[in-house]
Amino acid sequence: MNELQNMLHESVSRLFEDELDWDALTRYEKIEWPESLWGRVIEQGIDKVLASESSGGIEASWSDAYPVLRACGRYTVPLPVSEAILGQWVARQSGAELPEGIPGLLTQGFSIKESKFSLNKSIVPWGSRCSYYMAIHDSELFILEAQKQEVANQNNLGRDPRDRISGEARILDRFPTNLDNDSLLYLGALVRSIQIGGASAAALDLAVTYASDREQFGRSLAKFQAIQHHLADLAGLVASVDAIAIAACARLDLSGITDNQRNARFEIAAAKCRASEAVEKITRLSHQIHGAIGFTYEYGLHFLTRRMWAWRTEYGGVAYWGEELGKLAVENGGNEIWPIITA
Repeated sequence: MNELQNMLHESVSRLFEDELDWDALTRYEKIEWPESLWGRVIEQGIDKVLASESSGGIEASWSDAYPVLRACGRYTVPLPVSEAILGQWVARQSGAELPEGIPGLLTQGFSIKESKFSLNKSIVPWGSRCSYYMAIHDSELFILEAQKQEVANQNNLGRDPRDRISGEARILDRFPTNLDNDSLLYLGALVRSIQIGGASAAALDLAVTYASDREQFGRSLAKFQAIQHHLADLAGLVASVDAIAIAACARLDLSGITDNQRNARFEIAAAKCRASEAVEKITRLSHQIHGAIGFTYEYGLHFLTRRMWAWRTEYGGVAYWGEELGKLAVENGGNEIWPIITA
């Protein structure tokens, strides 16, 4: 990591490690909104790591922001930090200044007619808490205010809000953008891939610690060959998820995401496909290593595995991104796809 990445990594890790132990996560699942923690996130400017300098950000790259997004997964942060970071990057690409507050990212479930937006049960992370919504349509970025909003409160498997929003939305502002209609979907998929990598790494750390500390038949579990194989498989899965997400961030920094000859879409699709596919085995191995204690609520492994199962389908699952990879391969042809894979 470079100096900026190290600084960001240390800053967010210190904050989340201090604030998000298992007792705190249990408590936050029972309250509507961890206001004090969100205040500290805003105070430290974590939500604006990708924002423009004029918006109070540092204009970091995706590779620089990677440790922050990964920490959101590793510490299972029960806040829309990653959504806020993503929204600021979209605004920066479009020359937009966002209102204060929490953005709601609209990737589907909305329609526009005669400059009027309608939301039809759009699933929005922390939708009931959002101050405004963002949508990309026909080369324009729309900043929207909900009117006559109907909210169906629901949670994902990780017990984070994924509210269904219906009603009309008033256009607060609009900006020309070179981003495509599906750019938010791709960017959301990349963010979830990074978060899965962070949560997977935390599950691996728990498994290694437990296997080292727990004794059976007079020796630690880590001495048993079957457990060693499980740990090796788990470490390989975590490394693969991390590696492909890092590559996607690097390609996004280099080539962007717009529909040009060579952009980051292939890497992002591959990252989300790989991360989503790996969740099942990562969860199974980490719980097998822990045995019965891994299934108890008091032990914190479930905070990680429940969210990984939720994230694996958000912004598209294995089948969706596998199909997208196939389409990209067909579009590029055999002579072009191999250099993309090996670049």
